[in-house]
Amino acid sequence: MDARKHRVGRACGFTLIELLVVVLVMGILMGAAAISFNMGGDQRGMQAFGQRMAQRIELARDRAIQNNQEWGMRVTEEEYVFVVFDEMQQRWIPQLQAPFKPDEPPQPVLYDLSVQGEGGNELTTRLFAQPQEQDQSALRESRPEELPDVVFFSSGEASHFTLEVTPDSPSGDAAQGFRLVTDGFSPIEVESRDEFSQGGR
Repeated sequence: MDARKHRVGRACGFTLIELLVVVLVMGILMGAAAISFNMGGDQRGMQAFGQRMAQRIELARDRAIQNNQEWGMRVTEEEYVFVVFDEMQQRWIPQLQAPFKPDEPPQPVLYDLSVQGEGGNELTTRLFAQPQEQDQSALRESRPEELPDVVFFSSGEASHFTLEVTPDSPSGDAAQGFRLVTDGFSPIEVESRDEFSQGGR
């Protein structure tokens, strides 16, 4: 009788190998869950960053209409900045104060701007050239980097552009990128990487 109970007790227990396997499997599952959570957080952070960018651009366009000023946006691979055309100085003034100061992205990103139709520099040169010879000379002497790549007109129109934002990391799929699109009249649309990948570039 005692021997049978002893055998049953051994059959119901776990060996050290079995316990190690269970612990290993649990560790793998918890690690995968943590990675998935972090990726989801990065994606949400990038989406929120894209929405804030779109809001700033719309605000700049609104300011151009309300103040009867020409606003613009310069874009490099590493950053973007809003500018306003000062008629007295005949130059574009960067707007670095809130709410136009860009916020920090959730991770390093790269900007890729594409302007359809007439380029931003050509557009601003033609638009703001004045009949006075001194004004024309001052404008011609402006360095190209001082002119905006995208223009928001006081009439409510804007340059037709696409601004693609992608993570600058070895594992580019750690978070989805996005792009901002407008035809110059419609509000800014924020498209995820999946959306514009399916639609083609």
